[in-house]
Amino acid sequence: MLSKIKKKIHIIQNIYFKNKFLINKKSYSMDGEDLFITHFFKNKTKGFYVDVGCYHPIHRNNTFLLHKMGWSGINIDIHQFSIDLFNFMRPKDFNYNFAVSNENKILEMFYQKNLSQISTIDETQAKKVFQGDIKKLKINSFTLDSILEKTKLKNIKIDLLDIDVEGTDLKVLQGFSIEKYKPALICVEIHDREIKESNIYKYLSNFHYELIWSGVFSHIFKPKV
Repeated sequence: MLSKIKKKIHIIQNIYFKNKFLINKKSYSMDGEDLFITHFFKNKTKGFYVDVGCYHPIHRNNTFLLHKMGWSGINIDIHQFSIDLFNFMRPKDFNYNFAVSNENKILEMFYQKNLSQISTIDETQAKKVFQGDIKKLKINSFTLDSILEKTKLKNIKIDLLDIDVEGTDLKVLQGFSIEKYKPALICVEIHDREIKESNIYKYLSNFHYELIWSGVFSHIFKPKV
């Protein structure tokens, strides 16, 4: 009982004090991604998002403005505390504590804190960006197709697929049936200097998606007409 109370206090402190939920912001994304996305969907008051590597329901989040518009969706993260926050803020969404990759198996996640944007299932990426000791933890990994089937939503229409998984974004796409679901927008991180030479750009181009917006790391694609 005491641990549940401490957990609730931790959640409330993070949402209302650390991240100032009661103060409205124009944008909640890192680089204004949500402003472009909400403008694209400006006349759509009900929609469905899938946020892979969701991290936090408010801070640096690309779907919170959509949620405020009345949208719902699926939020997935490798940190349990991230999902605790989403369960508190978005209880009607599907919130899952999984890794997402191109196969269903148990993997190692590499992290330093219990809530972090740079945690990853890619050891090379962890060694590249972490400073100090690297912690490891076993976690269930599923393809995005498997997770979508788990929701048991028939004929699901994905309006926005948002992917930010620190080095394994391509694997998420490889485990997802793009032609079946055909999201209206795909927002994904690409760290290559030459975006059009990246494997993710080429992969999405093969499915006839075109780049329509770029930030520092996030890039947004839509199907070609």
